Amino acid sequence: MNLPALPQGSWLRPLEASDLPALMALYAEVMAALPEPSLFRLFGGPESFFSTHWGQRGDSFGVFQGTRALGYGSLTRPRFDDADNYATNLQWPPERAGRVGLLSAGMVAPDQRGQGLHVALIQARVARAQQLGIEELLARASPANALSRGTLMRQGFALAWLGEQAGGLLRHVFWRPSAVPVAAGAARQWAAADDHAAQQAYLAAGQLGLSIRPGDGAIGFSDSSPRLERPASACVP
Repeated sequence: MNLPALPQGSWLRPLEASDLPALMALYAEVMAALPEPSLFRLFGGPESFFSTHWGQRGDSFGVFQGTRALGYGSLTRPRFDDADNYATNLQWPPERAGRVGLLSAGMVAPDQRGQGLHVALIQARVARAQQLGIEELLARASPANALSRGTLMRQGFALAWLGEQAGGLLRHVFWRPSAVPVAAGAARQWAAADDHAAQQAYLAAGQLGLSIRPGDGAIGFSDSSPRLERPASACVP
């Protein structure tokens, strides 16, 4: 696994139950720096979420420096009917929804951002999904979180859905096959980053968001993009 270089003295590793105190401390740092708490929420609460992601529902990875957690990322393997399975937003049939993997949470300490930790955590989870034979991945982010959106899309995720999830949270959902990133195609239409109605209209027409425009952060959509209804092995432009 060729991951981006990490800050000196730090390393990325799978997590276990003994890491819970460090993760709770990282979560507190991240939440304290948010302008709005609804921008980041862990399903079931942080302690429950962390505790179910070292084997029971999925895997966790962390970037550590000594005993301090600098970053965290989870890979969830949900049941098809789990309330937090983003595949329900895409109206996938049970047999497909039950095979998906979710990049369900990712966070980096505020003073450690811009050093490639988020990218390394995404790539570690994509590699783990490939090891497990998971063919498709979904991730989500608040539409107000331009940083997460840009990072996911640069790592081969395409914007596939926008709407309200449980609790009335407005979220983008992103998709990619685990083996092959979705290529950034030429945009035929652009929607401003805060024009949610336009984004929903393009998505409802079967298009995917494939690129971010430098400068204003507008999202580029194309009707020549991969189609979500194809089998994962055939998801090519």
